[in-house]
Amino acid sequence: MHLGLYAIQVRRANELLSEIAERDLPGEGQIAGSLFRANQLDLAYCLSSAKNHDLYFSTLGGTAAEPQGTVRTWIDRDFGSLDRFLRDLRATALASDSWAWTCLDQSSGRLFNLLGDPRGGVPFWGATPLLAIDVEDHAFLLDFGLDRAAYLDSLLGQIDWESVASMLPLL
Repeated sequence: MHLGLYAIQVRRANELLSEIAERDLPGEGQIAGSLFRANQLDLAYCLSSAKNHDLYFSTLGGTAAEPQGTVRTWIDRDFGSLDRFLRDLRATALASDSWAWTCLDQSSGRLFNLLGDPRGGVPFWGATPLLAIDVEDHAFLLDFGLDRAAYLDSLLGQIDWESVASMLPLL
């Protein structure tokens, strides 16, 4: 089901890109409240959703091994320990209605756990998302019912830390 919803967003983004490319741009007096505006908003949502899901799916499937190398060094530096990082990420995800991310802030070089509400908004400019957690109902209802905490406990034990490390910018 989850992959099916993701596929719908990707297909819709592609449809919107085609529609926008084929249409004439509206005049300045025709933009507010226009179909063009609605399509641009929908496109931003669909692209954000697709990118979030790409990251979410790519970092699942780990063997519960702990992160190594730079990722672990930065987690320890910015959160004090892996346990503190995971507790912070879990709490951030529980506080969110849509997404939680671990991001690297390019200007400070610091890791942050951030949440997004609603509709998968961007955490903040200049951040590189390393890990995404979908906490909308469709991500866990079939397997966990309304128990979001059990879903997160399961998910946090399945992080592919090598995939997370591959998201780091080349240093």
